Amino acid sequence: MHSAISSIGKNLILLGLLALSAINFLYGWFSWKDLLIIQSLTGLAYIFLSCYEFLNAQYKAMLPVKRYPYFNNSYIMFKVLKICVFLSFASILYLSGTRIKYLYPICIIIALTETIVTFLKYRRALCFVSIYANYILFSADKLSRVFASEIELVEFRHDILYFVKKDKKALQVKMVHIEERDVFMKSINEWLTRNKVQMGEESGQKLRDIAQGRD
Repeated sequence: MHSAISSIGKNLILLGLLALSAINFLYGWFSWKDLLIIQSLTGLAYIFLSCYEFLNAQYKAMLPVKRYPYFNNSYIMFKVLKICVFLSFASILYLSGTRIKYLYPICIIIALTETIVTFLKYRRALCFVSIYANYILFSADKLSRVFASEIELVEFRHDILYFVKKDKKALQVKMVHIEERDVFMKSINEWLTRNKVQMGEESGQKLRDIAQGRD
């Protein structure tokens, strides 16, 4: 509930700031200095609500279940690219030499928010894989569950676990990004065996060898 309120609140703040900046571009109600002060104050509110939303998500994630931090390259690159895009937009707007430059602080606010939240997620290990009784929980920008009953086949190749679902979609976990690799492999092998998930013959043997310390 609190997470939903903070999400709605920050989005309303951002939309309001965009609308105010656009109207001011057309009618010039505020001076550049006054508009910058308004943008800075509302930007701080936006960052605060974004961090609050993150902390609320962290609270939900703090469960009495083993969590394996998982920050893969694609997630990190996506965040870096997103931040760089907004910073580039900010530079283009600022250097435009027209009144449209008044919009550049909004891009900086979004880039700064993404940087702070990503850093907090990394420090608090909020991107993770967690193993439950009959499903695996993946957490990145959002939570997603993969139930054992949804999995058609599991393959293990080149140090990557592939979970192939019955709808032919696949999820992968790269062991290079799992800190407690041996513990994770043992847990996942027990989970697959307990839930009778089908594994490729060679992949199943590799998992059992790793789980038993014969890697």
